[in-house]
Order: sequence, then structure tokens, then C-alpha cells
Amino acid sequence: MKQLIIGGLIMLFSNLATAGDAFEVVSLKFNEGVSLEEQKKLMMDLNRIVKKFDGFKSRDYYYSSENGRWIDFVVWSDVKLAKKASEQIMIDPAAGALVSKMEEKSMIFSHYERVGGVKKDK
Repeated sequence: MKQLIIGGLIMLFSNLATAGDAFEVVSLKFNEGVSLEEQKKLMMDLNRIVKKFDGFKSRDYYYSSENGRWIDFVVWSDVKLAKKASEQIMIDPAAGALVSKMEEKSMIFSHYERVGGVKKDK
């Protein structure tokens, strides 16, 4: 099920990418006791953190009330810079405080490169 959700989001946004872009997809839940309002704030706070990394292009995030999971979808200029940002975010104090409220075992974290796609004919 998780792969289906992630794959669907990649397909949804893949037509917006340019050649060489990399997609970072994270699926996660927050720790028990973190209210939905706090989760929304934390996800918004993450915007200012990721924007400062080289190669950052855009970020969208989605919440499923059905299963209490978030999908975080980030577009980077290339996979090398995406992976470098992933390493840097792990040592960023502000990011560490935020990530500590996430359920680590629930996280699925992957980088993808666009291989193909299709658009509806007009």
C-alpha cells in the first residue's frame, strides 16, 4: 500500500520535472501524542529548513486522515544534491528537534529519478 501511494505521487508530479531532477519521497507518521495541529506546524517549519539547501526546487506535503500518515514530496535539481541535503539535514539542530517528534520506524525515505511518463492528449 505504501509503495502504491508513493508511486502515485511520483506519477502525479513527474510531468512537472525537468531532465535530471531528483524526487525525494518520505512517508511518515508522528509520535503518539503529537496533535494534528502540531504536526501541521512542524511540517510547515520544515519548509524553512529544506529551502536553504543547494539544489532545492520545491516541496509539497500531504496528510491522510485515513491512516495518519504524511507524504513529503521534494524536488531537487539532481540526486547528488538531494543526497547531500539528506546528510546535512541529519546534523541540523532545528531539523533534529523536529525529526525527534516523528515515528522513526514508520519512515520510508527514497530518492527517485524520472524515467518516463505520459500526459493526457487534449
